Amino acid sequence: MKATRRHIFRGLAGTFGSWVANRVKSATPLDESPETVIFRKDQTRVLAKYGVTAESRFVPLKDPSLQAHVLVSGRGEPVLLIHGGGTVAVNLAGVMAGLAPSCRCYAPDRPGCGLTDGFDYTNVPFRQHAVNFVRSMLDALNVPRVALIGNSMGGLWSLYFALAVPDRVTRVVLLGGPAASAPPPPRPRSPRPPAGDGSIEDTRMRFRVLMADANRAPVEVLEADFAASRIPGASRAWNSMVEDCARERTTMYALRPELKNLKVPVVFIYGEKDMEGPPSLAQEMAALATNAHCEIIPDAGHLVWLDQPNVCLRILREFLKSA
Repeated sequence: MKATRRHIFRGLAGTFGSWVANRVKSATPLDESPETVIFRKDQTRVLAKYGVTAESRFVPLKDPSLQAHVLVSGRGEPVLLIHGGGTVAVNLAGVMAGLAPSCRCYAPDRPGCGLTDGFDYTNVPFRQHAVNFVRSMLDALNVPRVALIGNSMGGLWSLYFALAVPDRVTRVVLLGGPAASAPPPPRPRSPRPPAGDGSIEDTRMRFRVLMADANRAPVEVLEADFAASRIPGASRAWNSMVEDCARERTTMYALRPELKNLKVPVVFIYGEKDMEGPPSLAQEMAALATNAHCEIIPDAGHLVWLDQPNVCLRILREFLKSA
């Protein structure tokens, strides 16, 4: 099955809910569409599936100026989880569950995703926007320094922030290849794929490109991901972000010359079947940074923590607690 990166992620654009009965303390919600109400129910099942007890917060950000939603769970050293470009924070619920015993996990919905305010990226200075969002989120949460964990676009944002504001970062974990890790030329833009019949199998077809074995993704995650893509404004946020990235050429590959300036420890947790390309990409990127290494995970794809959760969490815990 051949699919472009944009083709894949448009089918995954979506949201991440916040009110979870008996699992998440209630927060004042934003205005809700019927699609958001449906998603909240699916979100409930995802967090219940992983046993995540979290506090749902809405925090005002200064730059960008919007109200952002974030889930907070666990106790210990602070960790900020930044989800990928075509998904939402609930996709990382399994990571939150594994880290909560020893880490204070903050999982925000990025602008235009989930319960965070809608956002149009048209003509937005993309890289600076990413840095500003992470900084504003940390300020709003009153977190001075944090370990960053990012997947795909979230990985790229993590690197942007670590390069721009190193004094506020303790470590960086890149789950799967950061967005556009492979060299150009970029693939041609494809139209958004049809929604299909809305079944779990229809959604699983998209996950087959992102995972080594899509059957490993819990049904609850698939249902939530499908519901998330129906939230009003999600598609516009994703499409405008893709266009803005293309305009600024803000790719991981373009960032390579700057990796030597990273001042914090970095680990690439890379699936051997990552859609970004072969494991050599991660090895090359790690070699360019001063204090980085990579872990190649067999039989895993771009969503490495869903393909191989036990292996992924073991590496994560060891890296976060290392001196």
